[in-house]
Amino acid sequence: MARDTAALLDRVRKLLALATSPNVHEAANAAARAQALIEEHRLAALLEAEAAAEAADEADPITDGVELPLERARKIRKWKIALASGLAEVNGCVAYTAARGPETLLLLAGRAADREAVLAIWEWLVRRIEWLSATAGAGQPREWHESFRIGAADAVCERLAAAVVDARASLETAALARIAPSEAERAAAVETFAAERLRLRPGRRLLVDPDALEQGRVAGARMPLRDRE
Repeated sequence: MARDTAALLDRVRKLLALATSPNVHEAANAAARAQALIEEHRLAALLEAEAAAEAADEADPITDGVELPLERARKIRKWKIALASGLAEVNGCVAYTAARGPETLLLLAGRAADREAVLAIWEWLVRRIEWLSATAGAGQPREWHESFRIGAADAVCERLAAAVVDARASLETAALARIAPSEAERAAAVETFAAERLRLRPGRRLLVDPDALEQGRVAGARMPLRDRE
């Protein structure tokens, strides 16, 4: 996604900046459109690289992303890990946590352009999910809000994944077939990097409030993500 990446991310941020209404059901939100733009740009860059027989990975190598964490705190909230994992999967990265002294970092392993795509929509989604939780669960304990936000994060990421599918549907079948080998190689390279360099251990099973989780999923599924929803 090297082609005009800075211009794309500036457009994404401006798109999200339009969604500032305090009422989540009235806001002109644009996260799904932003994700579709990111995917369209990524596919166009892959097609250009394929046509020019370029080695895209050499220009944008896979790294552990430690220089640009999504968040740093003494303890990372579980729902933020769930959101980061979903966004990472949609954008070709791997989310993980790492201890650095007294802090824990929430990181993305992958290519710089893909990490930047996640960063462009991360803060906006965090604020929207926090607002949903505060609105729906006034007076509820912290555990309830944690479960609600995990459910909302899951539902939102599913919708962003659907936006990626829609973006790919606009591309000709022949074009998709040309870049399919490159896409498979890029995905495999990230998985190999994570397995060999990060040596991540399986995460602990999340204990959640099932009712709050479901309420969060419903709210996340309804949260406007497009400019006309």
